[in-house]
Amino acid sequence: MSDGQQAGNLDGWAGVTDYFAELGCGDVISTVAAFLRRAGRSDTLAHCQAVASRAGALAERFGVDVARAVLAASCHDLAAVVPPHEAVSVAERLGIPPDPVQRTAPILLHGAIGAAVLGSRLGVADAEVLDAVRYHTTSRPGAGALERVIFVADKIALDPSSPVRDFVPAVQAAAERSLEAAAFVYLDWVVTWGPRLGWIVHPHVRAAHAELFSEGEGGPAPA
Repeated sequence: MSDGQQAGNLDGWAGVTDYFAELGCGDVISTVAAFLRRAGRSDTLAHCQAVASRAGALAERFGVDVARAVLAASCHDLAAVVPPHEAVSVAERLGIPPDPVQRTAPILLHGAIGAAVLGSRLGVADAEVLDAVRYHTTSRPGAGALERVIFVADKIALDPSSPVRDFVPAVQAAAERSLEAAAFVYLDWVVTWGPRLGWIVHPHVRAAHAELFSEGEGGPAPA
């Protein structure tokens, strides 16, 4: 079982808002789209659709299952309906133990929350799809091809509300070479510039960066 993969008990939400009570059921992509519309998150839906389009193209180019890539991308920001200040409480209700960095920067929990809800309420049992949703923000060492497709697509089709977009052209250019190159460009940017912008860099980011660095994306591994 992957980090934070526990489905969690979706009952007994006393004292914590169940932001997914109106999720519904049916075809997963359509259900998530309708849910985001009802929640007033048309911006999130548009972003998910843009990431899905990009993910489908990347998956086809690099020999990854297109349907699974589109599914993961279409749902990757499902948990954007949870306000960051409530993310820790919601995660704990879902059986996800937040790590110290996630407690400090709870926005980093939205991938894990989304994956847990997809598994528990929408019946998504594909572990690789769930991991792609879970780690789409930070990546992680040992990431599979589907995870990297969603990670890279999310960075290229960046939410237009993001205040920082400097890395997008470089990630897009690197994606013409490989998923690994594109992932490394973004991870390297975060490790280099994130702290200067006041970002809290999750250990998964640093570990994934070091792994790709040591594999030749940026030379020998940093000490």
